[in-house]
Amino acid sequence: MKNKFIKFLIILNGTLLPLILCFVLYQISKDFFKGNNDSYEQGVVLGEELEEAKKDSVALQGLRYYSPISLYNTENMYLPVSLLTYQEKKRLSKAAASANDFNEEFLKYVNVIFIDKNYKVIRSLVNKKASIKQIEEQRKTNGYNNPEPDLSIKYIAYMIAFEDSNQDGKLNSSDNHDLYLSDLSGGNLKKVTNNIEIQSFEFINSNSQIHIYYVDRDEVREEHKRTKMAIYNIEKGEFKELKSIEAELDKLEKIIIQ
Repeated sequence: MKNKFIKFLIILNGTLLPLILCFVLYQISKDFFKGNNDSYEQGVVLGEELEEAKKDSVALQGLRYYSPISLYNTENMYLPVSLLTYQEKKRLSKAAASANDFNEEFLKYVNVIFIDKNYKVIRSLVNKKASIKQIEEQRKTNGYNNPEPDLSIKYIAYMIAFEDSNQDGKLNSSDNHDLYLSDLSGGNLKKVTNNIEIQSFEFINSNSQIHIYYVDRDEVREEHKRTKMAIYNIEKGEFKELKSIEAELDKLEKIIIQ
């Protein structure tokens, strides 16, 4: 009888302990992530939240940056700059304390500083509030073991948003971002795409073009959106949709669903 009771307690503990642990983790995560305005994802605070923070004399926003990044084919370097609000900084510190392997790479950027070989500032990429969620340099196309310089490397690509498109009071990665290009000193910033949601992009054809995967920016449910392709010719500034591929995909889809 005693052995049966002990066995029952072991089974009970084995059943309840995981449930209790799951409940505790759920409560912690719910408190941490609750509410859109309490999201730990940083962003440039706008509108009413900004005005309220000013009234409270809160240390509203702090910039974060690390080491400058070298660029190929130039002596220039660039320094991505992130931002955290006062409340987000507190939540980030709590998250870091509870996870030894916490990585701050999820932080996105609000600007990029370009500097020369003597660490003197050339310029900042933008002169207004922005969210920059991706920075992509052109890569060598003539082989990494080739000692000859690859002169095709001239540009840096960015995904940038300047407007709070979802009206949540923050300018961050949840807003609509478009593809931009600059030269290797951060100058001549040029908008490449408009009114499309870019899934991914890559430089192709010796860095002369950008291959873009995207979906239309509309009200269609996400699962019903068709991924499309386009080619952007950098020197000509031409955006060309690959309509023939799209038409062929339509034909294949009809075959499958018949």
